[in-house]
Amino acid sequence: MPKLLLYPAFPDQETLFNQIFRVIWHFAPMATRIDQVIIPWAGGGTISVDMDAALQDAGTVLSKDFDPYIATLAKSYLGKFQIVGPGVEDLVGDDLAGILVWNTSQAPTVRFAQELGRKYESQVVLVDPTRRQQETLESIRFAYTLWTPGELNDLVAASYSAFCGVLERWRGKKISAFGNGLSLGRVVREKIDPGPTLRAVCNSTIGDSAALEFLSPNLLFCGDPVQHCGVSLYAGEFRRGLADAMKDPDRILLTQLGYVPYFRLTTAPECHDRIIGIGNDRRATFNLNLAEEFLTAATANIFTMLVLPVACSLSHEIDIYGCDGMPFTAATKPWSHSDEDDYMSKMSVTHRVHSGFWKRNYEEEYWSYCRDMADLLSLAESSGRKVQVKTPSFVPALAQRFRA
Repeated sequence: MPKLLLYPAFPDQETLFNQIFRVIWHFAPMATRIDQVIIPWAGGGTISVDMDAALQDAGTVLSKDFDPYIATLAKSYLGKFQIVGPGVEDLVGDDLAGILVWNTSQAPTVRFAQELGRKYESQVVLVDPTRRQQETLESIRFAYTLWTPGELNDLVAASYSAFCGVLERWRGKKISAFGNGLSLGRVVREKIDPGPTLRAVCNSTIGDSAALEFLSPNLLFCGDPVQHCGVSLYAGEFRRGLADAMKDPDRILLTQLGYVPYFRLTTAPECHDRIIGIGNDRRATFNLNLAEEFLTAATANIFTMLVLPVACSLSHEIDIYGCDGMPFTAATKPWSHSDEDDYMSKMSVTHRVHSGFWKRNYEEEYWSYCRDMADLLSLAESSGRKVQVKTPSFVPALAQRFRA
């Protein structure tokens, strides 16, 4: 059975538990595959924590910034966490699957971890939440190395089968796709009726009860590693809102393939066959027919990576609402959202839990999004799709297609 090593040695209990609960969440679908998590301790003296006792009563040591649901997963790791002294070279033994480097502030630390990786033929994963932008994504990607190829193939096959069912049910119907920009709030407040169409919503709108009640969406989309599949209190609230939204038996969730087992953990069993994961890869052009190839182009935005490729696979008529964008002069800051004050107050916790995630080049992200949107819509229209934008937008490709 594989072992994991957390490295370097921990200086205090707060830092230790911060990392332990990240491991508990990131590896939850694979917990039965892990034999041992080795934890070196350098906090002075012998650590007095009884790890199994702490896991049995995890809620008392779990940070208030973390999703409280993670405490319920802790018991699946009983007997797996082993605390050792700071010198780990001769303690890890065989079957070391991965070295999770939780502090990358010192180059010698990373170099030594890489040397250990070569020695034990194990993968080195940099998961420092203060310095790595994609700490969550890198952890989850590594977690899947603990599954067999057959299990991964089964995951893809189940999602593709479910997607084919969606195609059979709804192909050819007009779709209204809603972003969660500020104009979405006006659509909901003024009850702007999109008409007899399929409705698709994404991200924070999934937890917006007023928007869900008015729009009555059929398709839900999400795919952010931190805000949707991360360890934070905000991500946990999102998942609880998602679980509530999925109680409607006519709703389908579409997300990135790797997140499917995590959303199954936090939704009712009767929802699981309605959670569809779609893979993505780096490619030169967009795939707008997922029936033929069940992969999308990897982009940094939910609309270009999932919403519009799915919409184009289903329909030749697509209306877009709520994709406001921003002036290019404002592109050095994050997006604005419908119900902005409430959204940002909830989001502040993710800045504490995943500080490295927010060290981003927003200007480059926005330019990339605008280029991707232009390329995708041009391809859609050249292949016979009709795209209309129903709310004003600063995004050039959307602004050109705006029809009030």
